[in-house]
Amino acid sequence: MMSNLKILRSAFGKVGQTYYIQPCPNPRTGRYPDCVRLVKGDPNKGHTEMILSEDDIRRMSEGTAHFVPADKVFEIVDGTTFNLDDPVDKANWEAIEHCSWIAKDRFYRDPATGELVVDGGVKRYGSADLYVEVPGELTKIKVTKKQLIHKASSYIYEDSERERIKKCKVLGRDFSAGVPPADIIDFLIEKAEKDPNHIIQLYEGEDWKIHLFILDAVDKGVIRKIAGQYKYDDNVLGGTIEAVILLFKDLRYKKLTDSIKRETYPNLLPAAEFNNKNDELLNSYNEIYTQNLNQELDVNQDKQGVETLTTASLLSKPRTSKK
Repeated sequence: MMSNLKILRSAFGKVGQTYYIQPCPNPRTGRYPDCVRLVKGDPNKGHTEMILSEDDIRRMSEGTAHFVPADKVFEIVDGTTFNLDDPVDKANWEAIEHCSWIAKDRFYRDPATGELVVDGGVKRYGSADLYVEVPGELTKIKVTKKQLIHKASSYIYEDSERERIKKCKVLGRDFSAGVPPADIIDFLIEKAEKDPNHIIQLYEGEDWKIHLFILDAVDKGVIRKIAGQYKYDDNVLGGTIEAVILLFKDLRYKKLTDSIKRETYPNLLPAAEFNNKNDELLNSYNEIYTQNLNQELDVNQDKQGVETLTTASLLSKPRTSKK
């Protein structure tokens, strides 16, 4: 049956690469699989033999079990297959399945780090060059991605030009008035094809509005980036855009957020109006930026990794509103 086959594929495809793998212990227990036996003899002289019990010898002679010497070297290439219904293949597979070079599937993630075992993450390459092929998996993933791209593209096409310009700024591209609409759509569609989930989250979430507000505040000098930290006067807001967004979403710091907003949009939202807004902060960002869209903006988008937000340094001294 297909489910009893373990087919190993190289992440590099059919390039003729050969991998030499010896039996590996289970990383959780530090022990070899039951099918692996230690050896005796001198490996330097090219002669070793497994240490087998009488029961091991009997089972092997009957064909009910197979044992693998701990010093055996397996030669693995793209397409190497193990039939788990065969005792020899089953033992050979169990002997190497815990090898760090072999991922459980093409898109398996390390439970400890969340990073892809084959492709790795932003800061490092993956540890695995081989993966266990799951029949139909790659086709399913391709279809799913096409569906996501279609969904993301639909959001873009159904959006207004003014709203598309806002999304572009959050994505790192500031389109001034007069840019052909086709260029704006092309930029967004290109982003959707590369990472459809990002575009979908942009349209279905609220964080992008706060992100836009932060970029405006940075452009106007209300928020400054000093030594890798976003600051409002002496108040440290965070080391990344994402950290500042988390701060602004925290209602405990609403007065601080309102003060920054008042300085960023002084002619659009009087101070008295802030006292009546309460929890409507998120919904107001979009309206404010719509009125202010025609201003010339020069955005330097933050490209640092997300870091943990700490609030110990926030509001280090009382803030007096500027007149």
